[in-house]
Amino acid sequence: MNIKVEKLDEENIEEIIPLRIALQKVDFENNLGIEDDVLINETRKFLKENLNKELFMYGVYADNQLVSICGLTVFKYFPQADDLSCKVGYITCVYTKDEFRQRGYQKRVFEECINLGKQLGIKRFKLSTKNPIAMRMYEQYGFKNDDYAKKMEN
Repeated sequence: MNIKVEKLDEENIEEIIPLRIALQKVDFENNLGIEDDVLINETRKFLKENLNKELFMYGVYADNQLVSICGLTVFKYFPQADDLSCKVGYITCVYTKDEFRQRGYQKRVFEECINLGKQLGIKRFKLSTKNPIAMRMYEQYGFKNDDYAKKMEN
C-alpha cells in the first residue's frame, strides 16, 4: 500500500467533505438533525472561504484515497504576559476512516498540524473531544484537561 501525507488545499475540498461529514455523524450519533446536502454545501462553502487562510489541513492518502484528516485553525487574541504571539492553534476535524484506524495515520497528520502551528509561532494549542481513545493520544503530546474552559449554546 502506498501511503503519503499531504497538506490539503482547494483541489482537495471534495475529498475532505465526505470525511468531515462522517466525523459529524460520529459526533452526533448519526442524528445530524439536518439533511446531509445542507451540511455538505455549508462545509464546501466554509472550506472554500477558510482553507489555507485560518484553517490548514493535512491528510493521509492510502493508494491515492484520502483516509485520514486533521486541521489546525489559527485564532488571534490579545497579547498575554506569558505569550505575546497573540495566536492559539485549535486542532479540529480529526478523523480517520474506520477501516484505516490503528495504523498511526492520525498521529502523522496530527503531528503535521502541531509542527505547522509551531512554525507559525503558536505556543498554545487547544482541542476538544468526547473520544477517550483520542484523548489518550492527545495526552501523549502534552494536552491536559482545561478546568477553565466554558461553553455556551444558543
